[in-house]
Amino acid sequence: MKIDIKKIAESASIALTDKEIKEFTPQMEGIVDSMNVLKEVDTKGIKPMKGHMKFKDLREDIPGKTLSQEEVLKNAKYTENGCVKIYGDVFGSESGE
Repeated sequence: MKIDIKKIAESASIALTDKEIKEFTPQMEGIVDSMNVLKEVDTKGIKPMKGHMKFKDLREDIPGKTLSQEEVLKNAKYTENGCVKIYGDVFGSESGE
């Protein structure tokens, strides 16, 4: 699906450079195409989710031992700027550049 990122950015009052528009356009088109796949899923007989969990039903948030950044990243296939990169090479090179 063709997406006009420039028009979307203007509507949202976001200033994008020509380079950013060129970069973001195929990314957004890929996202929309991925979402369109959901239209093909047969959901007959599947009940919709209803309701939500009430805050009073949540467990208490108790801080515990956490992993170091090095431990978190050691098994990640793709990383960028000290974070796990989820999509890897979907939109570019495998190195994340």
